[in-house]
Amino acid sequence: MLAIPGRAVVLDEVNFAKLIAAGDSLLEVASDVHRLRMDGHDDAGNKHALTVNVNGQHRLRDIELEVDADSFMHAASRGHDLIAPALSRWAYLHDAPITTSGFQIIELATGTQLFWVNRMLGAVKAFADTGGASHQDHRILLSAYRDGISSTEPLWQALSLFRVIEGAFKMQGERRAALIAAGRQQPQVECVPADVTTIGQENDFGLRDSLKPYAGQKFTQVRDTIRGKLRNAIAHLDIDSDILIQDRWEDVQKVEQVLPCLRWMARQLLDAELQQTPLQ
Repeated sequence: MLAIPGRAVVLDEVNFAKLIAAGDSLLEVASDVHRLRMDGHDDAGNKHALTVNVNGQHRLRDIELEVDADSFMHAASRGHDLIAPALSRWAYLHDAPITTSGFQIIELATGTQLFWVNRMLGAVKAFADTGGASHQDHRILLSAYRDGISSTEPLWQALSLFRVIEGAFKMQGERRAALIAAGRQQPQVECVPADVTTIGQENDFGLRDSLKPYAGQKFTQVRDTIRGKLRNAIAHLDIDSDILIQDRWEDVQKVEQVLPCLRWMARQLLDAELQQTPLQ
């Protein structure tokens, strides 16, 4: 299903029929056109037929295709790697943003279906900020954190949350240096708990699985590991190095696995910084 970035990015319920019907984009076709047929090509040069459906406003709504796959995840991978490059090309040709809100996979032999939602699921929360202001030293961290939790694009989420971590460590380092210069005791170094099952909600397996590789490690170790394998690979497009891009399913999954860890760690560090100079 296609979507316009920034529009209706948060869902408070999972209704796949509504999600499919709401497919939309900024790409319009003639009023007498109801679907388009075109060819896509995989990395091996094989041709695949794509059907692009149109919504009631004559804008591109969703894309259908058939693939041979061994599993639902294999089908998701093949479909993503065929469709995402087409979306990137359309975004460039029309200079218009475009993304996806989710996908539906149907096993033709059995009719079994799998749905995948790309948008964020969120619950309404009671508003509690009566001050309405923040300390200037922390606004860059709060801005990056908002970017990270508001975007629906995993690579941008990861990059934004890592910026929070980098910025918090920078502020923390300056404070530690001042303590050393004054001959005072430094604060304890933050670590991921050795038992990650104590973190988060009881059924938050995504967070625990994401933190498990870093159990017992110092935050600085986690930062350095993620910087090397993920942050730099997203931030830099050096084609001679390992890079991560949104159009490759494998790359997106690598980022998705680390995202809960990044969000948890960014919030821990941000909380610690805000306690040093509380919000005003």
